[in-house]
Amino acid sequence: MSMFKHSAAADSNSDDRLEQATHWFLRVGSESAGVEDLSEFKRWIESDPKNELAYKQVSAAWAGIGAHAAAPEIIVARRNALDDARRAANRRWSIRAWRVRSLALAASICVALIGTALYFYLQQGVYSTGLGEQRALRLDDGSLITLDAKSTVRVAYSDDVRLLVLERGRARFDVARDPARPFRVQAGNQTVVAHGTQFNVERVANTVLVTLMEGRVSVTGITPQTDTPAVPAPGKKLSIPVVELSSGQGIQVRANGSATVVRKIDVQQATAWQSGRLFFNNESLASAAERVNRYSKLQVEVDPSVADVGVSGTFTAGDASAFVEAISTYFPVRAEHVSASVIYLTAQD
Repeated sequence: MSMFKHSAAADSNSDDRLEQATHWFLRVGSESAGVEDLSEFKRWIESDPKNELAYKQVSAAWAGIGAHAAAPEIIVARRNALDDARRAANRRWSIRAWRVRSLALAASICVALIGTALYFYLQQGVYSTGLGEQRALRLDDGSLITLDAKSTVRVAYSDDVRLLVLERGRARFDVARDPARPFRVQAGNQTVVAHGTQFNVERVANTVLVTLMEGRVSVTGITPQTDTPAVPAPGKKLSIPVVELSSGQGIQVRANGSATVVRKIDVQQATAWQSGRLFFNNESLASAAERVNRYSKLQVEVDPSVADVGVSGTFTAGDASAFVEAISTYFPVRAEHVSASVIYLTAQD
């Protein structure tokens, strides 16, 4: 019996079937696919008409990107997904390992399909993403915005300045150089001024996070950590703090304006959300849940009694159940299903 033959329980789960279809699409399309792979694929297709339908859905979605195939973001996404498939085809997996890797592949291809299928040019207006959705937005100056799930950005270009306002969520900005027009991103009371660079800006748990992958940025809106008076002395100007960040650095600015600079960030972790992974490094449970909720219909609500529990680990975007299971297993946290779409986390009695 093929180890890819699904159980009756999996038959009732369309998400599982699409995961399998995604795996097979990448596996048989890889350069290393052999006769054994094709034989197993044929058995899987013929075992249930719904399998063939799921495979056609994945194939059609992938083909739908064709009109944008020359965009660099799509070329990279396709190359990464196929590289995953080539590596996977050379492994012998257990059923459990296959499900984990299949889910990761499904997440990667779905991010690519959802994000790049909505790739287009823009200059003015408000742009948003929904639950589990990502978008790549090309500005007419050549800059690129990649919006995370449940995020909103307002674009206001003029002859003098390129202004973008991140109203919620997270976005990556790949900035085209234009010395005549500064590129500014406003998030709450903070403004990030870019100098031809690549960086993330995120609003989560009443804080603003800036992570810089390449180049240089200036961040304003920071409360001075000195005894500088709020009102300047006669004849003197009020000193406005500006934090300069260079490649591989980040900053977290809290609601009161106080800030913490991270001198060295993990760039792979900072950009992992674009490929469907969520990294937490001693993150408060409240903010971790807020990020998880961007991707899943199953929403996680956190009681104040456990809001500050520190969470570390790697999770697949959209898999809220696995997140809750891990939290309730390793911490004194109880998970209560309030409804079919809400899980409430509170302290154990």
